[in-house]
Amino acid sequence: MKTNVKNILQWTSGDLAPFNFMGEGNSAFVKNNCKFTNCFVTDHIADTLMDLGDFDAIAFNGRDLNNLEIPKVRTIEQKYIFGAMESADNYPICNPIFDGFFNWTWTYRLDSDFRFGYITIYDLNGTVVGPAMDKKWPEHLDPVSDELKEKLAKKKRTGAWFVSNCNSKSKREIFMNYLQNELKQYNLSVDVYGSCGRFSCPRKMYKACAKLLQEDYYFYFSMENSFSEDYVTEKLLTALNNYAIPVVFGAADYTRFLPPGSYLNGKQLGVTALAQKMYEIITNRTLFYDYFRWRNHFVYKETSSKEDICKLCEMLNNEEKVSEISEWPDFRRWWNGERYRDNCP
Repeated sequence: MKTNVKNILQWTSGDLAPFNFMGEGNSAFVKNNCKFTNCFVTDHIADTLMDLGDFDAIAFNGRDLNNLEIPKVRTIEQKYIFGAMESADNYPICNPIFDGFFNWTWTYRLDSDFRFGYITIYDLNGTVVGPAMDKKWPEHLDPVSDELKEKLAKKKRTGAWFVSNCNSKSKREIFMNYLQNELKQYNLSVDVYGSCGRFSCPRKMYKACAKLLQEDYYFYFSMENSFSEDYVTEKLLTALNNYAIPVVFGAADYTRFLPPGSYLNGKQLGVTALAQKMYEIITNRTLFYDYFRWRNHFVYKETSSKEDICKLCEMLNNEEKVSEISEWPDFRRWWNGERYRDNCP
């Protein structure tokens, strides 16, 4: 007999994000005060009295998908869900069996069926306003206050980058080396903290590191470790929430995440133009202050697991969504994006 309980089977490991936020049973939905708490999660089918076909949804983590044995039984009512927080560049899906395999996607991409992201944008009333595929920013942003100008006027060091992975797929460390050489002509340099540089600020001292960034640095380098569409992580918040101009380096369309005139795009500009632009900003206080006008209109926060975990159970309780016949027929091309052939030869 059909009950109101929505049973979810984690076909892959429950230890990795975003699956590690799902908990066991309905604990995560209760803990996060979700609108719906009737979803029950397990990754141990042997511990239940259920058959494979009894589950309302079966979830697959993108990190574990390649060379995976797929379920031998599938019912037409079940929703197969692809979940991922790691970039497609680092974890491509290459097996053609997955084209048309999934009904729903639950990832950082903005065109997922429901999103599990890193960053949420609010207006000053606390309403979620982004990021969004077709984000429309205000044509006019109010000038910064005299109080904020006074705070920003104390900056005296060019830029900072906190990093531990020195061999990234995006080759951001090589980009940084070229940029350092370019900046020399302006007597500027970026302070690289962590195992990839000569400055130190351990993670356990994050508050002190953040304070240093707030007080001293014009720029912070929010550079992603790989290139994937919409892959914008909490690295961006390190700049935005610590009064530094973000220098981004990724494959995302950053107009979906940031208003114009609030950031520099290193990948688009290249090292020569970027170095010149940084020098112009540092030597023009009015121009520098303008990069913080967004603060009069928006607040950036790390997306809470509560928001995105609740979406999962909401979707399974949405009768209209559940009854739709949905699939991702060209899934591999969608997920892998422009680097499809590079990552899946």
